[in-house]
Amino acid sequence: MVCDHLCQYKCTRLNYDSPLMIREIKRFIAQNQDRGLALTPAPANGRKVAVIGAGPTGLSCAYFLALEGFEVDIYETKKFAGGMAADGIPVFRLDDGSLSRDIDAIIALGARLHTGVRIDKQSFEDLRKSHDYVYIAIGAQKSIELGVPGEDAAGVIDQLRFLSAVRQGQKPDLGKRVAVVGGGNSAMDVARTAKRLLGKDGEV
Repeated sequence: MVCDHLCQYKCTRLNYDSPLMIREIKRFIAQNQDRGLALTPAPANGRKVAVIGAGPTGLSCAYFLALEGFEVDIYETKKFAGGMAADGIPVFRLDDGSLSRDIDAIIALGARLHTGVRIDKQSFEDLRKSHDYVYIAIGAQKSIELGVPGEDAAGVIDQLRFLSAVRQGQKPDLGKRVAVVGGGNSAMDVARTAKRLLGKDGEV
């Protein structure tokens, strides 16, 4: 739903005509499938894995391990799973329903999700003793600072805090004009989100 489809710029179809629109094909299937996939995990293999972090990589790891018969425990600091997909990507790009369906499918395979659990040094050692393997998927949780004077001034906010606040139902006071420094995916998400919050009278 939110892939930036870089593969399409290297698609071998470019040698003939135009790239295969693989993201749009997958999106169409995801939006129009009328029921979930009936997946059957392999028989239990007797091995346990602790996955630290319930973002996209942690959930993907849990998904494939559960399919292969591993006993999987997922530990997430926040009170909800999804990582940046649930806390940083605006709902107009990735709705909660699509994300919830994916997470529910992983849980249905037998993976156990533990939210609101912070893993410190001691609990990490405990997980190493109680599980055969530990997969660390804590993600990129901090923004890159510019290193310029004034970036800690009032009215200056990094993209992750801003997007998280809006995703969690808060409405930051933006005034009437917003400047976005940067032009990547997060910057564009911020710009589009800010414009929606400011309305037609605001400027981004």
